[in-house]
Amino acid sequence: MNKINRLERFIINIFKHGHSVVFLIEGRRGSGKTDHALLIKEIAHKYNKVQEFATNIKVKDPPFPIEYIYNLQDLEDWAKVGSNHKLMTIDESGRAFKRRSPMSKINLELLDKLQILRKYKLSLIMIAPDASKYVDSAALGSDILDCRIKKESWKNPKLAVYLDTLEGDTLSLHDVPPTSINYNTWDIGNFRLKRDVSKAVFSDPELNILYQLGQGKTIAAIGEHRQKVNRIVRKFCRHYTENITSQVT
Repeated sequence: MNKINRLERFIINIFKHGHSVVFLIEGRRGSGKTDHALLIKEIAHKYNKVQEFATNIKVKDPPFPIEYIYNLQDLEDWAKVGSNHKLMTIDESGRAFKRRSPMSKINLELLDKLQILRKYKLSLIMIAPDASKYVDSAALGSDILDCRIKKESWKNPKLAVYLDTLEGDTLSLHDVPPTSINYNTWDIGNFRLKRDVSKAVFSDPELNILYQLGQGKTIAAIGEHRQKVNRIVRKFCRHYTENITSQVT
């Protein structure tokens, strides 16, 4: 059995814990934490353990849809829409989980709301440099965490140690493959309590909806019905293509 299959089997078993699981990936800068979080998404998608995905990491042309969510409000809205299993990655780059920081209240609110969000089949991948320094101790218990992953070597991102906090199983790998998802390795994954309050930039409300979509907001974050947004997008596409066609002819 090769190492990727051992990894897949371990991750799949974590998802068997229930309809909502929580991963924590910790390690030094450059150890491949973000890359590994995206790899877990790929495994979850490959075996249909999760049907919808989101992250505060900006990705480019992913092989399956991945929403961009950067705040707790939008995360709540997204989690409550539909009945599919969802997986959100929160990459804080050592800031939002930091103790004695004003941003630490994000961690506290997330913990307070986690039990409610889990009822909506929301799973999480949390990323932090050092859990003992950056993650509230309440988040490290087996009642919250399902899997703890350590990426300790910045020289070799292929190394990883896994702990199933529920069953006590462990796994050590020395040849972890990279993700196939393209992302900016220098991007800082911001995560806030509230969404940005953006003013309307167009007098036409439909153009404002299109503008917000173009800025990366989810339909849930915009606050409009999905069918309405789809109708507006189709209308825009039709007008745009008709305009292009008339210019060509």
